[in-house]
Amino acid sequence: MKRLVERLIYLVFTLFIFIVLWKGMAFLWEEFVPWNFKTDMTMLFIVTPILMGLSFILSSLAFQYTKDS
Repeated sequence: MKRLVERLIYLVFTLFIFIVLWKGMAFLWEEFVPWNFKTDMTMLFIVTPILMGLSFILSSLAFQYTKDS
């Protein structure tokens, strides 16, 4: 049960990190990238998986840091 709660907290924390990264990327994307079909597909198929991976990596590092200290 403790492991399940730990995994649930990890996933919620990862989702929170992803949302923050998504909002930041959306702001930068709107400011600096011209809006058309190709750039939207680039965001969807290239940038989004990178943000997902980065959010899992950051979440893992945060949990590892809290376990070590």
